[in-house]
Amino acid sequence: MSQQKTRRPRRRSALVERKHAQARQDILEVAAAIVREGGIESVTLASVAARLSMTKQALYHYFPSKEALVRGLVTALVDDEIETLIAAIDDAESDAVVLGTLIRAFYHHYIGNLGAFRAVYCQSQLYSGSGSAMDEDTVRNEINPRTRHLFDVLEQRISTKVSKAERARMRQLAFTAWLSALGLLTMLGIADSVKDPLIHSDADLLNILSSVFNDAAGQRRNGGGE
Repeated sequence: MSQQKTRRPRRRSALVERKHAQARQDILEVAAAIVREGGIESVTLASVAARLSMTKQALYHYFPSKEALVRGLVTALVDDEIETLIAAIDDAESDAVVLGTLIRAFYHHYIGNLGAFRAVYCQSQLYSGSGSAMDEDTVRNEINPRTRHLFDVLEQRISTKVSKAERARMRQLAFTAWLSALGLLTMLGIADSVKDPLIHSDADLLNILSSVFNDAAGQRRNGGGE
């Protein structure tokens, strides 16, 4: 009696893989556009499928649920942010202004698209305990490595000719500068949602934050840190 050969699942060709990746990219770009127009709450499988003239069933081939779509979208938005910030850091005219450049780049990246900012930084808190929140695996395996890369780049740029211990302090300073930019956008997002602008102008706040962190980094590089 002859034994039947077990059939191995067929691997998709490189062309099929490229088409699949391009379709996912198109879906995420449409989802990002919907976020810009109406916020993360407006992103549904139905709304994205309609923009692409697809059926929801066809969309399931790329994202099996709304939660999967939102996770993919947030990861793509983080990628876009990190690329923007690293490009700004690379273009900074000198090491002395890198942290101020980081703060300004973060501000300009999100100020015209607060929906994207809320999707990345607020939805986990808003939807904690529901299926819409970011899962731990996505945060650990997708988001955290991307942010670590940003701070690796920052540390390398602002920590030339300093000791190993001082490099760690400079990295903490860079992280705090990024947190200050995140805090500013959070306050601006709140002000926008209740139609109550902040008393201080965006330009003044950016100038102060940039000056504070640029000066702090300069003091550490010159041996004046605590």
